[in-house]
Order: sequence, then C-alpha cells, then structure tokens
Amino acid sequence: MDETSWMVKLSRAFALGCLVLLAILSWLPAEEMLRTGLSGRIEHVIAYFGTSVAVSLPYALRIGQFRLIGMLVCYAGVLELGQNFSPGRNASVLDFLASSLGVVAGAVAFRVACRLFRATPIGFVVRRINRA
Repeated sequence: MDETSWMVKLSRAFALGCLVLLAILSWLPAEEMLRTGLSGRIEHVIAYFGTSVAVSLPYALRIGQFRLIGMLVCYAGVLELGQNFSPGRNASVLDFLASSLGVVAGAVAFRVACRLFRATPIGFVVRRINRA
C-alpha cells in the first residue's frame, strides 16, 4: 500500500463530503435552516471557498484548475436553481454570484498556496495526491 494512498482517499472523501453538504444545506427547507449571524451572501462565499479548496486538493492539478472552477460554478448554479423547489426558499442571482466568488477565491488561494509551498513537504504531498 502506497504511503499516500490513505491521504488520497481521505482528501477525495472530504471533497465529496463538502459537495454533499452544500447540496443538503442549499435545499433544506427555510423553516429548518440555522444561520450563523453573518449575511447570507458571506455564508455563501465562505462555504464555496472552503469547498473549492477541498475539491482542489485532490483534483485541481489532475483535471485543471479552470475546468474545476467551471464545474463548481455550474454546481453552484444548479444548487441555487434547485432552491425554487424547496419550501420557503427561492433562487437569487446575487447568491449565485457570491457562491461563484467563493469558488474563484478558493481556487486562487489554493494556487497561491501551491506556489508558496512547492518546494516543501506539503507541496510534495499535494502533487502526490493529485497524481493518484
């Protein structure tokens, strides 16, 4: 068993978990939602920023950062449109834009971190995870 295989599996499972959690929270009926106290759009930026970083770890170098950004922005659009079918919820263009901003910001942060840590053990592990 490869020494990084458990990291690959863990990073992919975490990325999938983030995507599933976004779907659950996006389509939760309005009366069951819990808010953080922040603006809803700030919540969107934070949630999609984290998801973008989590999904970038196992896949960005493998399938390409721009392709990954496109897929996550489309996913944000599907989730936002799906809110029309959730009781008490409705889709918002501004919420979609906030989600897209979070995706792009997360991708940029991941790319900057990759460049900063390229010659370190962290950079080595990220490259190994993406190659698996």
